[in-house]
Amino acid sequence: MSTGRRSKRSEALVLDPEVLRAGAVCELHSSLAVEANGGIAIQPWRDRFLADEKAGLTVRASAREVASESFGQVVVHLQKSRAATADDLAEAWRILAPDGELLFAGPNTLGISSAVKRLGEQLGQAGVVVANRARARVVRFRKQDGDGRGPEREPTEPIRIERSDLGVEPFELETLPGVFSAKRLDPGSELLLEGFVRRAREKTPRRVVDLGCGTGVLGLFAALCLPEAEILLVDADARAVECARRNALRLGVEGRCRVLWWDAREKPPETGFDFALVNPPFHHRGPEVDLGPALALFDYLAGWLTRSGRALVVANRTLPW
Repeated sequence: MSTGRRSKRSEALVLDPEVLRAGAVCELHSSLAVEANGGIAIQPWRDRFLADEKAGLTVRASAREVASESFGQVVVHLQKSRAATADDLAEAWRILAPDGELLFAGPNTLGISSAVKRLGEQLGQAGVVVANRARARVVRFRKQDGDGRGPEREPTEPIRIERSDLGVEPFELETLPGVFSAKRLDPGSELLLEGFVRRAREKTPRRVVDLGCGTGVLGLFAALCLPEAEILLVDADARAVECARRNALRLGVEGRCRVLWWDAREKPPETGFDFALVNPPFHHRGPEVDLGPALALFDYLAGWLTRSGRALVVANRTLPW
């Protein structure tokens, strides 16, 4: 085990001496501990999933694919979304065997101290700090045999889309923790829908692609607006793909709405679309914002479209597009 590494990356604190014990590990949102000890990495983001797969690691897109009480130690890396972290911790507790150790890791900039306090209150135990440097920490909790307590998931509620003025009756979308715009329709998407309806009235598209679909709101709105159109929704986050698929079923448009797990740095798996809807992604990797996926998406954007196809893009003025 390479526990001598002293990287300044907050993720690497799990490799500090005395953090991991011997034996395989299940690790959520990183793979450093899995690389050191063996086990399963959980990577919902497709680029990280593919990188771990290429490196020969065992990797899954969702913790729900891992059996209950199958690991003696599970590592959870704190995410920006509080609801997503709560869901990760609940899944980690399910995966953890009795007397197993939950290692909760994250940087101070994402609020690891308050997240640890909240988890300790839910579990009824004080966590033990096993690594604390590089403005980050790793805290250990133990799953006592027969202890019915566990981390609490945050409830999610459907978001309601009411844009009858655009010719579509109100509808609701299921949401999942960590998926973009899971609490409400963001202003950028609102603006994009308005622009799409205006342009679709000028020339009705037959095939539409929603690039970075999140809950699926843009592509599914297009499906409801254009009952004859074929819609493709793609996203790099496996949680968003699952959410969009559920919502297509919810709205009864699954027959002409397909959803694919796709990363912007991959070539388009299909082409020949008349219209692309783009609310460019900017991902948080720990405390940092990663603009790479959006820039890569623009590089490949023309590849999705016919020669006369159109892309409708919305962006915050502060972004460098």
